[in-house]
Amino acid sequence: SECVSEMRGHESAVKCVAAASLDPVKKSKVEILSGSQDRTAIAWGSKGGQRKPLYAARGHTDSVEAVAVNPANTHFVTASADSTIRFWSLAVPKESEDAELEAQDATPMVKKRKGVNIMTKAAIGTLSGHVGAVTSVCFDADRESNVYSGGWDHSVRTWDVAAGVNVATSLCDKVILDVDYSAHSQLIATGHADRSVRLWDPRSSDNTVVKLRLSSHKGFVSSVAWAPNSAYMLASASHDSTIKVWDIRSRTPLYTVHAASAKDDGKKLLALDWSRSLLLAGGESGSLRIHSVNSQYEDGPDSTQA
Repeated sequence: SECVSEMRGHESAVKCVAAASLDPVKKSKVEILSGSQDRTAIAWGSKGGQRKPLYAARGHTDSVEAVAVNPANTHFVTASADSTIRFWSLAVPKESEDAELEAQDATPMVKKRKGVNIMTKAAIGTLSGHVGAVTSVCFDADRESNVYSGGWDHSVRTWDVAAGVNVATSLCDKVILDVDYSAHSQLIATGHADRSVRLWDPRSSDNTVVKLRLSSHKGFVSSVAWAPNSAYMLASASHDSTIKVWDIRSRTPLYTVHAASAKDDGKKLLALDWSRSLLLAGGESGSLRIHSVNSQYEDGPDSTQA
């Protein structure tokens, strides 16, 4: 495969990316969002046939660890090592919102990057409650005002972003590295530093009970992702260099995908996502690993790997 576009604008390492919807009904000037250790999230869009930064979302005081766009393609959230989650409009501002940031006493950041002036965007609201870094965040596809987050404080939190409140907190005894919500099963999956995947039911009134714990990895579980068309299939990626595909009706993985090349073998996997029946994963090796899963994966365990 070939890299078709490269975008430069951050002043430090990029920690996360998210794509805005390509649905023409939900069309937005913003195509991609990226979060960085430079404490900003940059919105990218096409100008004159090239992808360029449209604005920099500023206000966090530490690294932006995760970013997620709501299904309506109107807002996004960022999770940060500063212990907060911020809620933003996806729309491109007509003018820079520096004055609003100054009123919030946000840490000033350089606006001019590599000779290009990037407009500044201020958050609509800030969600506070986590103790320590917030590592992951995602929207509830059924109730768009609900956001789920996980962090170093061993908690999975449910937020009402419209009201700006933490409506529920579920606890476990290990750091949470990633979180994903399934509209099909209505369950939350989390990846942990104890090499486990945990499943949670946000509808449950018991905030300390994990619905299911899946253990098979030999390293930190850095990323989890529900299959887009299944209530039962879940994938996880780990620092042990493997991807595991699970049917949550069983406690053992359907199969384990090992690195296909010596370059990738033993290298930590840091990110994982689905594209229809493809699993995409990347990490320390600098390679993008692409694995195919049988198109009937939601009905059975049969699979092929590429």
